[in-house]
Amino acid sequence: MRREGAIATIVLNRPARANTINMSVTVELNDALDTLDADRDVACILITGAGDRHFCGGADLREIGGMITEQGVTGDPRRDFIRHIEQVSKPVIAVINGAAMGGGCEIALACDFRIIADDAKIGLPEIRFGALPGGGGTQRLPRLIGLAAAKEMILTGKLLNAEEALRIGLVNAVAPRIELEARAMALAESLIDKAGYALAAGKALLNQALDLPLDDGLALERRTVRDMASDAERRSAQEKSAANSAVYSNIFAEKQE
Repeated sequence: MRREGAIATIVLNRPARANTINMSVTVELNDALDTLDADRDVACILITGAGDRHFCGGADLREIGGMITEQGVTGDPRRDFIRHIEQVSKPVIAVINGAAMGGGCEIALACDFRIIADDAKIGLPEIRFGALPGGGGTQRLPRLIGLAAAKEMILTGKLLNAEEALRIGLVNAVAPRIELEARAMALAESLIDKAGYALAAGKALLNQALDLPLDDGLALERRTVRDMASDAERRSAQEKSAANSAVYSNIFAEKQE
């Protein structure tokens, strides 16, 4: 794990094993997410892989037997580490610097944004060896790219190159490998100047948007927008925006008159 100002990066660091997930990785990732979520100085989290060949090759098949339970994919009895990524209150960016296979793809799906190197591939190939995604792939993928495209990926085990992944909406952006980190940092920088309470509330609302009936979602939106910050927090956010934008400076000056 490394820090650069308000941006923290978690590195999946098993390059000799394609950065695959074993029991200890699930514990370490959960610990890192807890630490960063609680740190008020951290505004955005990046997840990437060590080396330049693999983002994450999925589960370490030597340990897979004990990792899938009714509670999720976990070697850590506390919680499903992939679900944890999704539930962190801060934006999480997957920086896909190499192959993202199986559980690696599922980690990326749980992130809020995905940027992929132009020479990387991504997919859920489990059916090729008589298995299926067990870390949320069958649920998150159709929500992201639609049912037909998700069926094609999961039921054929098809692997996508970067441009294919971008075309179907699986990733937000493709970058030349040499520019990948800079592109991810630029996205992170565009997030960290936003009000933290609004980012957290917006993420929580969007994560539920496809699961709630429209009227329930609208009611939740109204309550959340009303209650997500104190008056002092809102004033601070408005003052910050006014300091950086003449348009907002005029708007909030007129509001106070």
